[in-house]
Amino acid sequence: MKYIRKTKEKNTLEAEQKNLIVNNKGGEHPLYLAYLCENLRQFGDYSLITKRLKGYPQTTEELIDVLLDEVSVTIGNQPVLDAVDMVTMLERYMNNNVDETKRVNVDRMMWSTIRRHLKSFLDTSWIDGHQLITFRHSTLLQKLHKRYFEDKNDELRSIHKFLAEFFLKDPSIKDYSRRRVPYHYEQAHMIKELIAYLRSLESRSVAQIDRQAYLRKYRCKRHLTDLDSIASQRAYVCNVCATLFKLGPYTMTKGSCLICTTPIFGFSSSQYSPTKRDARLCTQHGQPGYPRTIRCVTCKSIRPNLSGTLPTVMDSIPMNICLQCSMSGGAGTRCCDFEIDEIKS
Repeated sequence: MKYIRKTKEKNTLEAEQKNLIVNNKGGEHPLYLAYLCENLRQFGDYSLITKRLKGYPQTTEELIDVLLDEVSVTIGNQPVLDAVDMVTMLERYMNNNVDETKRVNVDRMMWSTIRRHLKSFLDTSWIDGHQLITFRHSTLLQKLHKRYFEDKNDELRSIHKFLAEFFLKDPSIKDYSRRRVPYHYEQAHMIKELIAYLRSLESRSVAQIDRQAYLRKYRCKRHLTDLDSIASQRAYVCNVCATLFKLGPYTMTKGSCLICTTPIFGFSSSQYSPTKRDARLCTQHGQPGYPRTIRCVTCKSIRPNLSGTLPTVMDSIPMNICLQCSMSGGAGTRCCDFEIDEIKS
């Protein structure tokens, strides 16, 4: 009985140790306490940790620096995170774009070591039957960006590009991975690919509210008049594109909002409808020969404008935008194309 009581005493924090924890300002942050508990779990005898507790910093910022220093352990005399090129590591792990004779099997022990040291940084949850690992606090992400990717924007974008392409090709987590593609396209500054993806059938699993936010974000900001002119051109699609899923995954092009791809009910009605507005283009995104010629907004083919003649099945279809897109960004008519070429990389 005396032996059991003595053993329990060794696994209980002493008064001095408790005071060190309580009096440390870092203890006000949940991340600090999570890290502390994880470290205490590794000690069989708590009487050995007084010195370690005294060495912990007093602020969360300093604590995170200490944590990152501990993550940068060495394996084979090489820092795990400082020396490994992230893109190369990912490509090797996935064996992507690697010749059969040059395939590299990443050491599982290295991945296991990285995961163990990052444990205090991460939360794990399950989405659609798949394990999702996220950072516990935004401060961690900011510190990681500053430490490992400051002045390395090209490397960071290449990682996002790789992840976007990987999620597009990987069939095992199709529904979830398709929802991650827009984020990685945007972070890689691949705006043209982002817009094309959100208008494709592959993006059906992307939430409509996310789709609208991305597409409205890159809409042209030029304000136009409501009067039809070369400076305020009506947007058209050709008769071929009108019946295809060119602008969105939910309905045919002629029934979609030109901006966010939301289906517009009553799009074919010539009468005024509160659910739609005319889609118009500025001079830069329109056709120089307007109104004699028009250009399809999807396939970019140039067609003659046959307005004033008897309608035929070969006529181009005037496009509309939904009420929400007409109101976003302030009142007034705005160009309905995207500023893809003007976005700096």
